[in-house]
This record gives sequence, structure tokens and C-alpha cells, in this order.
Amino acid sequence: MTKCALTPSVLLVLSMSCVLRADEAFVERMTVGEGRTARASSWDRSGGNRDYVTVKPGETVTLADIAGAGCIKHIYFTYIIEKEEARRRYFRDVILRMYWDDEKTPSVESPIGDFFGVSNAVPRPMKALDMVVNPGAYNSPGTAGMNCYLPMAFSKRARVEITYDTEGSSGPVGTWYHIDYETYATPPAWMERVGRFHAQFRRRRAEKDAQANEINKTGAGNYVILEARGQGHLAGYVLGVDNVMGEWWGEGDDMVFVDGEAWPPSFHGTGTEEIFGGGACPSVEYTGPYTGFHLVENRDGEFWYGKNAMYRFFVRDPIRFRKSIRVTIEHGHANDMANDYSSVAYWYQKEPHAPFPPLPGSVERRPIVAYPTEASDCEGAIEAERLATTAKTSGRVLTGLRYGAKWSAGRMLWYRSDGPGDFVSLPVPVKEGGRYEVMMTLAKATDFGIFQLYVDGKPVGKPFDGYNGSGGFGGTHAIKAEKVSFGVVELAAGTRMFEFRVVGKNEKATSFMVGVDCILLGKTE
Repeated sequence: MTKCALTPSVLLVLSMSCVLRADEAFVERMTVGEGRTARASSWDRSGGNRDYVTVKPGETVTLADIAGAGCIKHIYFTYIIEKEEARRRYFRDVILRMYWDDEKTPSVESPIGDFFGVSNAVPRPMKALDMVVNPGAYNSPGTAGMNCYLPMAFSKRARVEITYDTEGSSGPVGTWYHIDYETYATPPAWMERVGRFHAQFRRRRAEKDAQANEINKTGAGNYVILEARGQGHLAGYVLGVDNVMGEWWGEGDDMVFVDGEAWPPSFHGTGTEEIFGGGACPSVEYTGPYTGFHLVENRDGEFWYGKNAMYRFFVRDPIRFRKSIRVTIEHGHANDMANDYSSVAYWYQKEPHAPFPPLPGSVERRPIVAYPTEASDCEGAIEAERLATTAKTSGRVLTGLRYGAKWSAGRMLWYRSDGPGDFVSLPVPVKEGGRYEVMMTLAKATDFGIFQLYVDGKPVGKPFDGYNGSGGFGGTHAIKAEKVSFGVVELAAGTRMFEFRVVGKNEKATSFMVGVDCILLGKTE
């Protein structure tokens, strides 16, 4: 029996169903309803312009207490905080909670920043349909407009509050807010069909699973984004990954276990970037209606190092569950990376909801500010990657890279040349004038080219061929060429410009890349 083809009549039905869904959306926007609209906000009741509320350490402030049946349609917050440490406290220590229908435990519990997609207290523009973060004056992190458009229905009562849960001698913080909603004289018929909105924050410093041996056939060690019981659907989540290990961290698959199923789950992914709609290993920020990598720090000029954040909203494809859901993701392939994970999951379900895990305390919520550093392997070495921020190139971006050998101080400086004529120029400090032997530790691989070294515009030494075609690390056979000498040079004290100019490549090489680990200047008599 042959497979069924899509006949013209079937195509017509499918087309009409799409039109009907579109029409329903238009009709909803044009319908003259019976509900009454209102806003709870921080407007100055004296008639002045002090249109914000302040909350003191340890204090809880109720922002909205709405009686009867209704639905919150839009929530807006902003702040004006110039000091970075104070912003970190605002984003992670102001806790947003929401209660529906006189429930005793909140359905929403999250630091205010993470709830709005501000991961690890670093605001970035975000242009999802359900969550929007817009810049303020001068595009400064000192202020941003945070918006949520996820609808939140209630049949008896809605209460929204914030608590400033911080330690130490912090002063009060101010916030501006709008909560736009509508109420109904009697609960509409659809009120019985819809779930209540929920949001939950989690954080975990993941540990490397040393026993996995690159195999994960249980999902037991995955980072858990959400565990919920009842009937409902996942609406989306924001995930933050503070990559303290370096290199590409996103080989982790998502695994979503529905209604208590065993491994393999109904939803098993193929890597982190696929969840959030990106190409392989995103190193630039992007934001769209359903998916985004809206924070990619590339700390110290190294791709993927430092803070990363991403989101996925299931607007058209909610993940439904009847009894339970467990949303997880590997931290690296088979949980082989020890990085810092945080998240907020958004979902709808019929009440009652399961108890939330305890919210991490103020200290446990603090974003990472100090990153590990590694010492140079060679005394007196100048680490090339640490010169990247003041370097000049012929066009391509420089980055630190951990891939391959055990580089001095953990990284090398990587330049992706397009061909002969490309260059990297590094400002190398020379403390004392004199004659120096110039030595370097360099990278070689199948895709590295040939460069000529110039010092202050003059050629020094012989061209270096970076090709290596066997052994080494990974598919490109990367190796470390240690203490390659370029001869003795007279150097004046001050900053000397070391230029690595691409002049060609080995006939077997596949590209023209340049990799510089460190520079060692050995003074001669």
C-alpha cells in the first residue's frame, strides 16, 4: 500500500484551518467584550513625579491585589541603577511572587531580572513575543524596560508582590512598574479551560560527571529546568550558562520527560544551539519572536567564555503533559562540563501545583564576578591572548581559544585569516632596551597557514609554516610548537608592534589560520 499523498482537497482543508486560526486571532482583537480594563502601577499618588516604589531590605511590597475574575495581560518594570553591584542586587535579590485565587504558596517565584530574561544580572535587548527587554538612555545597562506579555488568568483573586531579599547593609531600591489587566463581572466560559500561569527560578553549579565516559543513557545528571506535577503545558524558558571552563559549552542535549516516562524521553534533542534556533556554536547575540541567544559575552575576547543566555518560547508548539513534566538539559555532552546554570521556566497548569524547591538564598543567587585564571607555563612569557583587546587586524576578529593542546595560561590567540596579506599586529611591551632572542610557542594544525613576523615594520626570522597533518588533537591535528626562535633582534624599551603577516600556506593545508600562544623575549649579552 502506498503512502497517502496530499490531495487538493486535503490541502484545501489544511489551508482553511490556517485561515480560521488567523481569523480567530483577528476576531479576538476586534471583539467588543464585557471585561473592564485597568492598571496597577507605581504612579505618584501625591500628583508629583515620584512615580516609583521603594522596597527596603527584608521588606515585601504588594504591587497589585485584584479581586474577582480577571486576566493580567502585560507587566512592565524598569529601574535606574548606575552601579553594577547595585544592579546585581536588584536583578537577583528583588524576588517577584504571584498568587492566584487565594493559594497559600506562590505560582510565580523568581528574581525579578531572571523572570524578564535578564540572566545573571546582565541586561541585553530581547525581542520575543512573550518577553521583551528594551534599552534606555544611551543604551546603558543602568536602565532597561522589561516587559512580559504572557497572559495570567485568575477566577477569584490575583496578588503580585516583590520582596527585597538581600544581605548586608544595602539601601532600598526603587522600581517603576505597570500591571495591565482586565476583570469580568462573572468568570467567562473559557476560564474553566485555561491553566494558571507559573514561573520558577533554579540555579546550580553543575559538576562534571567523571563516570559518564561520554555516554548518557539516563539523563539523571542533567541540569533540571523544571519538575511539575498535574496537567498543563510548558510555555517556555530562559536559560543562563556562565561558562567558566571555556571552549564551546553547548553540546548538551535537552531531554524532556513527560508523564513519568523513562529514558529515552519523548523529547530528546541534539545539542543546545538547536533548542534556541541557532546555527552551530553561536558566538554573536541574536533575538527573535520564539528563540534567541540574547547574551553572548565572549569574555576576554574568547568565544563562548563567560556569561551566555538564551530563550525558547513554545508559542505555537506547547509541550503538553497530563500528569507530570521534567525538563532537563545536559551540561556539556554527557554532562562533561562544570559550569554555572540558571533558568526560569514558564508553564500553565491546573491547580494545585507541586511545592517549589526552596529558592536559593541571596549569597547562592549571586552571579559569578571572579573568573579563574591560569599562570603562564613559561616564566616571563607574554600571553598573546591578553593582548587581543589592543591588537589590530586586517579585518577578522581575534579570539582566545582553548581548543587543542594545553596552552600556556590556558588559551592561545586565534586568527581566522582569509588568505595572503592578512595580518595580526600585537602591541608587545618591552621593559628595557637591548638585544633579545625572540621565541614563541605557536599553534600548528591542518588549517593553519604560513606567516612572516615583522617587528616595528621590519621582517624578523624566517616564515613559519603552521601546517601539521597527523597526530595532535581532534580532526585538525592541532599541536603546540614550543619555543620557536625568530633570531636575535635589537628592541627599544616601550611598546613594540609584532605583526604576523600571512604569506601563504602549505599545499596540504586547508586554510590560512594563525595561532600564537605566548611570546618569550630572552635578553642576550
